[in-house]
Amino acid sequence: MTMRMSKFGDWTRAGMILQGLNVKLQPLFTAQLEEDGNLVLNTLLGHIESQDLPWVPLSEKTVELKGGDTTIYVDTGFLRDNLQVRRVRAPKDGITLFVGASAWKRTPNGVKFSDLMIWLEYGTDSSPPRPLIRPTWSEVEPIIKANWRELLSELVKGRDSDE
Repeated sequence: MTMRMSKFGDWTRAGMILQGLNVKLQPLFTAQLEEDGNLVLNTLLGHIESQDLPWVPLSEKTVELKGGDTTIYVDTGFLRDNLQVRRVRAPKDGITLFVGASAWKRTPNGVKFSDLMIWLEYGTDSSPPRPLIRPTWSEVEPIIKANWRELLSELVKGRDSDE
């Protein structure tokens, strides 16, 4: 038995309606994405500032090299000052954001910034892991999901975020 299916209707009009939706939704989605990116960045910076994650303390030798300073992720301020939210690409119908350490930036001593962050996050042969990214994501992920649920719910109910 062969089934045939035909597609009929005003496809031009359907395309225009969908394009109109895109024009309306893209700014809302972009704004939410940027808000969420800033939430991640500010949470990362907050953990660095407050030193409130359960990191293994610095070794006595490192504390001595830092002049008695026991703070983790803080030495010159380079790391804290160079974490960023940036647009990676801008495709026709949206954006992609990156939050974290740029792979193109180097620390003052010439190390790729992204490599430094990996070494801090996962540890090396000579230093223990001091996770910042993973616990921050665990903390903000439910907030971000709730933000998107709320935005989508408002859109389904027919309300604009401008109201």
